[in-house]
Amino acid sequence: MRALIDVDSPVHRVGDEVEVKVRLINDSHSSINVNLTLDYLLEGRHVDSWVGSALALPGEATTVKASFTVSEAGLWVIRLNGDAGGSKFTESIKVRVIEGGKPIRLALVYHMHQPPWYMSDGRYYADWAFRYVHAPIMAPFFNGGPYLFHAFLNDKYSSVKLNIHLSPSLLKQWVDAVEKGYTLINGEVHLKGSSEVNTIAKVLDMYRAQANRGQLDILSSVYAHTILGYLTSRYEMIDVVDEELGVGMEVTKSVLGVNPVGVWTPEMAWSMELLDIYEKHGVGYTVLCGGNHFPGVQGDRGSIYEPYSLSGKLTVFFRDEKLSDILSFQNNIPDEKTAVKLAAMLSRSIIETNGELVVIALDGENFIAMSKTPAMVGLMLDKLYSYISRMQELGLIETTRLSQVNMPKRNITFIPTTSWLGGFTKWDGERREHAEYWVKVIDSYRYLRGLEEALGGKINEARYALWHALDSDFWWAEFWNPDLINHWIGELRRILDSRFRIAMRPLREVYDGFINRPIDVELEFDNGMDSNVKFRLMCLDTQVDLTIQPGSSRIKCSIVPRLAGSYRVPIFVVSSNYIYLQSYITLNVAHSRDPPEYKNHQP
Repeated sequence: MRALIDVDSPVHRVGDEVEVKVRLINDSHSSINVNLTLDYLLEGRHVDSWVGSALALPGEATTVKASFTVSEAGLWVIRLNGDAGGSKFTESIKVRVIEGGKPIRLALVYHMHQPPWYMSDGRYYADWAFRYVHAPIMAPFFNGGPYLFHAFLNDKYSSVKLNIHLSPSLLKQWVDAVEKGYTLINGEVHLKGSSEVNTIAKVLDMYRAQANRGQLDILSSVYAHTILGYLTSRYEMIDVVDEELGVGMEVTKSVLGVNPVGVWTPEMAWSMELLDIYEKHGVGYTVLCGGNHFPGVQGDRGSIYEPYSLSGKLTVFFRDEKLSDILSFQNNIPDEKTAVKLAAMLSRSIIETNGELVVIALDGENFIAMSKTPAMVGLMLDKLYSYISRMQELGLIETTRLSQVNMPKRNITFIPTTSWLGGFTKWDGERREHAEYWVKVIDSYRYLRGLEEALGGKINEARYALWHALDSDFWWAEFWNPDLINHWIGELRRILDSRFRIAMRPLREVYDGFINRPIDVELEFDNGMDSNVKFRLMCLDTQVDLTIQPGSSRIKCSIVPRLAGSYRVPIFVVSSNYIYLQSYITLNVAHSRDPPEYKNHQP
């Protein structure tokens, strides 16, 4: 005999009637008479009791209901004592009872993302973007993965408003699969119209409908999952973040048919350099961490349970890190009893913050899929939504879309550069290889910027490849993926190499001259780029701006040696401080002869 105790809501107001439900599960092959006692205790003090009985049929679950009125505020415990034919059991559940007051606004924010798992040829390195939709990861509780389960819960509890970030790279993979199917690098094929692909189409339609009926705020972001604050603060990749955000917001708009007001900052990797970028793209709000960002905030700071205006340009919400982490990481749930208790504890904890606005923000898929017991996590989340829905009916909670929150009353001027982890070593430092690969990335980025400056325009396909190489999921220490980083860096450099087609050679290898006297050096260029390109030539102290025309051309430059002797000197062709061409000449430099007019000079 197993017994589970539950309530309609783990939070009530004084004077409410609490509905109690006891489920008796008889795993034996015969009926059992069960005697039940419910004791109602307030802060350890016995207040009332209920006594009853039930016949538990073999192999079935029997439900017994009771109710009682809570007369005082405090933490109540409902204790169940049962006697099933001499076999005794005890269970309990807690109920927080409060005085009257305004409902707490609750913003649930789910960050659902997948890196671009596809290769440059369209084949997929991994299929998590699809598997987390159609695979029976949560069986037997739910026949599907976390992306489908979230959509299912949204429909089941349609009064619960939420905020969901579906990363643009995830949306693109879904759309591509629906339109043409998908193929893995191992040769596995999922055709358009297959059951797996049809499930992906279904989940897309569900999210569209939920957003359009006003249940969801859809957050956008940069296209992939880059650590924005790190890129902008350390490597000054303002241009990369700027254009990738524009593309990401356009993907969100075109796929889901909404104009996103908020954006998710991947890894909550913030730096103040992002503020103007967000303002430029019309971003209304983002969500950062109450544990890692909020302590360093400067300005009119109250608590994490209210919105803030950052320099009048962006509304910032700070998540309750403790509550978010409970949901994120307490995800190995052995049984239904533990699932119910965790859902009840979370529900009480929301009320116990006494916050005006409580933001719970976390990855939407990982706490389910990466659990050892994903079915039980699904049951827990279903129970949490059941509690939230009932608490909303009771006027204890008001779930909200973040775009519905009133304008901030407080203004702040600075948020420190950090991530939800309190730093960036997870992506640069925890693995020995990190340093080597960041050098590859930064060298490739400088190659790109310099070539664009020389050409006078953006090389969009190269920038697209760079976004992919920078996806933070590939850099995460425990899931380090050098295969895809190398693939996309290689694709970036292949594109740039195909655009840069210039050769340079000196007409002579050796030049004679005198110290501090000009030497004319002539260079020949072969430009196969079909357009004029602008570079800077550097040799010794000489710097000359060049416009190199298509085809073959000769350019003469004058250099002035400052040292006597025979030595080699390099000639560089650069753009934006990146060296594109390099050659050498040998100089034979003698001391200068005295000018004729000084030969007979007397002191």
